Amino acid sequence: MSEDDTPQSRSVDEASSVLPGFLARSFLAKFLAALLLISVVIVGVSANTYNQTDTQLTAETETEYTGVANQSATQIEEWRQSRSDTTRRLSQFEVIRSGTHSERQSFLESERERLPEDVYRVHLVNRSNSNITASTSEAKVGEPLNTREAPWQNDNLTYNDDGVFVSRADEALTRSLVSFVTEVETESGDDLILVMQTDMDALAGNLPAPSQGVYSQVIDAEGRIVAGTQETERLDRNDGTLSVYTDSPGDLSILRSGLNGETGFVQGADINGTTLPDHSSVAIGFASVEGEEWIVATHVPLSTAYALRSTITTNLLVLAVTAFLGIGVIGVVFGRGTVSALNRLTEKAERLEAGNLDIELEVNRRDEFGRLTASFANMRDALRDRIQEAESARKEAEVSRQEALAMTDYLQEKAEDYSEVMQRCANGDLTQRMEVDNENDAMDRIAEEFNEMLGELEKTTGQLKTFSEEVADSSEIVLTNTENVRQSAERVTASVDAINTDATQQEERLQALAVTLDEVIDRLHSLKGNPHVDINDELAQFESVADVLDEVTGKSQSIRSEAEDASETSKQQADELDEVSERADRLKRYAKPLGGILDRFETAAEHEFVFSGGPSQPVQNDDN
Repeated sequence: MSEDDTPQSRSVDEASSVLPGFLARSFLAKFLAALLLISVVIVGVSANTYNQTDTQLTAETETEYTGVANQSATQIEEWRQSRSDTTRRLSQFEVIRSGTHSERQSFLESERERLPEDVYRVHLVNRSNSNITASTSEAKVGEPLNTREAPWQNDNLTYNDDGVFVSRADEALTRSLVSFVTEVETESGDDLILVMQTDMDALAGNLPAPSQGVYSQVIDAEGRIVAGTQETERLDRNDGTLSVYTDSPGDLSILRSGLNGETGFVQGADINGTTLPDHSSVAIGFASVEGEEWIVATHVPLSTAYALRSTITTNLLVLAVTAFLGIGVIGVVFGRGTVSALNRLTEKAERLEAGNLDIELEVNRRDEFGRLTASFANMRDALRDRIQEAESARKEAEVSRQEALAMTDYLQEKAEDYSEVMQRCANGDLTQRMEVDNENDAMDRIAEEFNEMLGELEKTTGQLKTFSEEVADSSEIVLTNTENVRQSAERVTASVDAINTDATQQEERLQALAVTLDEVIDRLHSLKGNPHVDINDELAQFESVADVLDEVTGKSQSIRSEAEDASETSKQQADELDEVSERADRLKRYAKPLGGILDRFETAAEHEFVFSGGPSQPVQNDDN
């Protein structure tokens, strides 16, 4: 075995890796790094999920409770419009406008049952002395309108477009009262007004509160709590005054923004300046009430507003911690066991590599490591078998090598013999043949096929030699025959030219004779009427002769024309014969060198070659 065939020792240090050295050399380090990477990914995904969830839930919370504030503001707007319509409708009843005191009292008492719950009292008041002339509370009839309940009564009232004056909210009888006032057109001319007192606290009790601990408060431009969904004592209302929401209404951002028609959601430092006991635990959604300098502030405990976010955050944290702990358990339980098994298996594999095929490889696991151990055991057994087979093959190979050397010597000797035969053939001796000794089928086939090919080549070469001689002889004959034919054509052309010349001269003489004869005939015609001369027979004979002359002249012209055509044809044939003669001469020049080359080849016998077509004997030139 050569040095190139010797197996080289392999090392893990030769393996390429994109990992750092301390990771590439240790499976445990890679395993722990992978677990750490998975932990980082889990934490990152959890943090990203938290951020996305926090953003989405925060936006949904803001939208939800801003919507609650808007809904409350809309409800108050509808309430205000509804109470204005009710006040105006009551003032327009005929019994109110022209009835007696008792009729008006009976009417208001009967209407009391149909009025909404937030309507506290309805009074018909004489504006000139502020006395109540009729009321839904009979005990109030005849008494003056309480200044505490109606501090606006001494003011010049400004009525809205619908003819109704809406007072500000005032504390009266532990209620936040808002009065709706409209004038009554009486037939008697009495200065009467209809006053509807409404309880804002009752209205606030109907404002939406979607979750536990959520409450809404209506706050006016002075920073007072006009109404709220909390109990009265919760609002810390003082006797005779409304509870204060802020001592500095001009500095409270939600109040300024709300009175400007804006809607929003704030928390933390943005709600500082209020009388809330704990600013940091509450968020506020606010909206303005159209037509009034009021805003609705919906208060939401942060624990309620972000309960879902807190739950998701807790679940994500539990998930991350659980995953981290699970990864740790996996690292401890599986990583250590895997590395130990790999180390043991590596140690046994190194002993196998050192040539110890008696190493014990016991399979005591059913997992991948068990299958890998079984594979090493099978490999060890297979190596034993291969070594035995290799020893047997080595002995067989030695025998085969000796046979191959003998065959090589034979083939080399045979190749030298064949080379000599080929060399003699290359020198022109086509009679040589390779010897068939029946020792090797392949060499015998080569010899037989070469001999067959050489026989065909010998035959072809003989035919080519015969062909070249035939071509040379035929070319000589063609040249001789062409020359004879060309000379004959020239003599024919000369004869035709002479005939043409004689025919032309004869035609001219005949034409002259015809002219003379025509003149004679004309003179005879002039004598034909003479009674003393009888020339009719002679005239007829002359006319007959003239006709014959005309016919002869025509034939002479035809003969001359045919002679001219024959002369032209003979000239063309002579030109063609010259071209044939030139080609035959070139063929003769080419055939002679070919014959000289082929004469150098030695063949056993000449082979017949039939030259088909073409002249084989020279044409005799008849000079006569």
